[in-house]
Amino acid sequence: MSSVIVLLAAGESSRATGLKQLYKVKDEYLINIQIEQILAFGYEVVVVLGYASQKIASCIKEDVKIIENQNFKEGMFSSVKRAFECLDAKRVIFCHIDRPLAKKELFEKLLKTESPIATASYQGKNTPPIMIQSSMKEALLTSNATRLDYWIESTKKVVRIASDDATLLHNANTDEALRRYFA
Repeated sequence: MSSVIVLLAAGESSRATGLKQLYKVKDEYLINIQIEQILAFGYEVVVVLGYASQKIASCIKEDVKIIENQNFKEGMFSSVKRAFECLDAKRVIFCHIDRPLAKKELFEKLLKTESPIATASYQGKNTPPIMIQSSMKEALLTSNATRLDYWIESTKKVVRIASDDATLLHNANTDEALRRYFA
C-alpha cells in the first residue's frame, strides 16, 4: 500500500459523557461518518482503537482494518506508534476522531509533498491531518517523546501546508463541542 488514512480513535473520551467515537450525528455514529467520508475521497482507511475497542468495532459498518492499541492510556502518540508498527505504507496520514475531517484537496497536498513529515496549518497554527512518510518509521518508533507534536518539532523535517479551513482547529473533546462541530 502506498498511502493510507489512519483515524485515531483509541481514547477514553474522558471529557465527554459518552464515547466520542459513538456520538450520534443524524442517526449515525461519528466514527462511521468519518470512515465513509474518507472512503468517498478514495483512500484506504485504518482505524486505531483502544478504550472500549470491542464495543466500538462492533458498531463500525465498513470493512476497514482495525488496529488495537492496548497502550492507549499513554496518549495519542502511542496510537501513532502502534499504527506504524502494523502498517507497511509509504505515506500515512493521521486524523483524529474528534476533529472535523479536512477537505480532500488538503489530503492530496499532504500526499504530494516530498517532505518526510507534513502538517496542515491554519493561520500559522499546526493542526491535523498529519502526514508521515515511512522513512521516519524508525525514528518515530524509537523516540522517547511523549507527544506527537513534540516529536514532529524535534525532527526538524516538517513542512506546513497552509489551509484556509478554520474547522481544522475545531477539537470536539466535550459534549458541547461535539454538538457544535458535528450537529
